[in-house]
Amino acid sequence: MTLPAGTGSSAAPSGGGRQIIQVPAGGGTRGRLVRTGGVALVAFIVLVWAINAVVHHENSYEKLADSVTAAVAANDMRPVEAEFNALRRPELENHARVGRLSDFVNELGAFQRTKEDTPANSPAGYHHFIAQFDKGTRSEEITLDADGKIARFQIHSVQ
Repeated sequence: MTLPAGTGSSAAPSGGGRQIIQVPAGGGTRGRLVRTGGVALVAFIVLVWAINAVVHHENSYEKLADSVTAAVAANDMRPVEAEFNALRRPELENHARVGRLSDFVNELGAFQRTKEDTPANSPAGYHHFIAQFDKGTRSEEITLDADGKIARFQIHSVQ
């Protein structure tokens, strides 16, 4: 590579003009930059992974449980009616039954959120949650049918 006079190495040949600088094979400075950039990228990926592992993200089943629990607490199952299978949907229209369940849920104050804690060896479609309220917790179970619709929903006291 040739550079104009006054640039590059301090060992300039006498006579002015052009100076020849030899760049070692293997990339020289560029190789170091690529290695440094690669290390920074790996460090960034590890940092993002670590933050993601520490911060809890609500999964789709927790969102479903949140929606159903909020509907029960409000004594209005219409917002989640489509989440139940055709066999269970008529039970949602039983206002006395839903009202009793709503009273049971509201005993512990305002609903906050659910957190899934389904055991690893559970049957397919089964999900267990802990529902958090202002004054305590309840245990919830949801079983989904083959179409992903709720076939069974139960909420009871934590024992």
